Amino acid sequence: MKKILILSVAVLLAASLSSFFPTKNEMSLYDNFIRLHVIANSDSEDDQALKLLVRDRVLETAAARLTGTESKEEAEAALGEILPELEAAAAEVIDGAGADYSVKATLTEEKYPRRSYSGVTLPAGKYTSLRIMIGEAKGHNWWCVLFPRLCTQPAVSEDAREEEFIESGFTPSQYRIITDSENTRYVVKFRLIEIIKSFFD
Repeated sequence: MKKILILSVAVLLAASLSSFFPTKNEMSLYDNFIRLHVIANSDSEDDQALKLLVRDRVLETAAARLTGTESKEEAEAALGEILPELEAAAAEVIDGAGADYSVKATLTEEKYPRRSYSGVTLPAGKYTSLRIMIGEAKGHNWWCVLFPRLCTQPAVSEDAREEEFIESGFTPSQYRIITDSENTRYVVKFRLIEIIKSFFD
């Protein structure tokens, strides 16, 4: 009888703890984002101001092309097609500011630290990234999320934001992990995802 009781308790404990561990589907949330990374030539006041001007033009150009994309794959393909256009737009801004810097736009995989954007917190890890490098690209950088649209659309309600994430390929559970900071289960899942991911990045 005692053995049955111990076994029952062990089964119940394992079942309760299992709800805290991220599933394979939840681990794949990294695969649904495209980040934007703009790197200034240097940390001088002028170069940092120029970085923000380039950022604004890149966001404007990218947003126009990403309108109507419904998946990360579609968004990545659209951005890949306009890399020369993004470079040209950024170069125009740089030239207009009287600077003489080159600019390079690439779609690559990059490691990002944990960051929060408008109520969404993304775990540290490797993401697909649109990288804009200005000149020597040795200055402080600027990050945001291009897909789903966190930095290319005006503020929206929480319900509208969740709907857009779901339409962009996220599961409700994935959305809860990056937005529900008061639910212990999702907080634990979030941290475990970061820890597990760190072993493979």
